[in-house]
Amino acid sequence: MKRILFSLAVLASASALQAQVSVGPHNLSTTGPLGKTNTTQTCVFCHTPHNAIGSVSPEVAGQPIAAQLIPLWNHTTTATAFTMYNTTNNPASDLQGTVDASVTGASLACLSCHDGSLAVGAIANLPDDVASITYTAGGGLSATGFITGANKLGADLTNDHPISITYQDNLDLGLKAPATFTSVKLFPTNATGSKVQCASCHDVHNWGTAGTTQPFLRGTMVGSALCVQCHSK
Repeated sequence: MKRILFSLAVLASASALQAQVSVGPHNLSTTGPLGKTNTTQTCVFCHTPHNAIGSVSPEVAGQPIAAQLIPLWNHTTTATAFTMYNTTNNPASDLQGTVDASVTGASLACLSCHDGSLAVGAIANLPDDVASITYTAGGGLSATGFITGANKLGADLTNDHPISITYQDNLDLGLKAPATFTSVKLFPTNATGSKVQCASCHDVHNWGTAGTTQPFLRGTMVGSALCVQCHSK
């Protein structure tokens, strides 16, 4: 009985997430509100139920399951060499955290589209309703499936909020303790020394409410509420 209830909960959760994705620009299916493709499926641009990128079948002798950027990852991962935000290129900043040499973790999944180097349809496993992905341009998506405009971050991240950096409230009095966060997330857990990633502030599945939590923000920007969850300003 517990197993049945767990399965129903997973299905309900997946359905709720799909409903949230469907109303925002991450819905790249035929029903998408902006730029779109020729498939009726919405989840396939990031996820696949089988043969995910970074995984190896456990039945293959001596081949352990490799780490995946995100669960059941289906999109080709960018090979871009990023220029990270650090004290060298931003000498006025007083970063106390350790910045990775390049983008890591779930942020790499985000930038596989948002650095503009790969089409959104560059996926390992195609949906079963099309033989190839084609595109209808609009809303920051080109006719060849590449992100353009403000949503294209490129390889130079020196003018963006630091990501792939350790959160060191123990070293910086301007940062609040992770235990006080209400919606911001660190990875892998909300703890000193965990990392700030794109998904710390953004929820890829929830487009949010216009004027408060769009685009995909975990909290409202009214009164800079999202910012001051971390920053004592």
